[in-house]
Amino acid sequence: MQDSRPDPNLYAPPASEIREVRADALQARIFYVVSVPKFCVLYVATFGIYGLYWFYMHWQRYRRGHGQHESIWPVPRAFFSIFFAHALVARIEAVLGPGRTDVRWSPGLLATTYVVFEIASNILSRLDGRGIGSPTTGILAIAAIAPITLALLQIQAAANHACGDPDGSSNRRFTWANVCWIALGLLVWALVVIGIFMPA
Repeated sequence: MQDSRPDPNLYAPPASEIREVRADALQARIFYVVSVPKFCVLYVATFGIYGLYWFYMHWQRYRRGHGQHESIWPVPRAFFSIFFAHALVARIEAVLGPGRTDVRWSPGLLATTYVVFEIASNILSRLDGRGIGSPTTGILAIAAIAPITLALLQIQAAANHACGDPDGSSNRRFTWANVCWIALGLLVWALVVIGIFMPA
């Protein structure tokens, strides 16, 4: 009798691609490397806008290093990251391979956490923008940044290990461009907080 149960991992890339990605990973850094502290500061300070760049860079590096085996468009994968988060962690997990004691993570859970809280944050922001449940909805939308950041920084830590740079030391310094984005992000933070707590 044929087994009709669905594939439990719908987001996993083809097995042949997994073997090839693992073989090439340490020779060419096919994922974006950044230190966890730098990622955390940039993501939170820019109110999550850094996430667009972060997803773009991961897919751009992957396409450059191993994208000849499939069609990858980094820009739409960054803008619609909730649909591609599971695909990204599947590729990182494939590179890490089994039996790695230096990396403990739950890729599927982390990707799902990101997707759920990202959607929740967007919904809450829209409700707050329409004055529905304000300021509670606005506060909850901001609070959702915490679990999103925690999930993504664990994914980043795994990507660093997969690229042979566990500490992300090759990209730990803040550039002037980073400082400018942080300053702009802090301005956005100020406007958002004022908008939430300012009396109508």
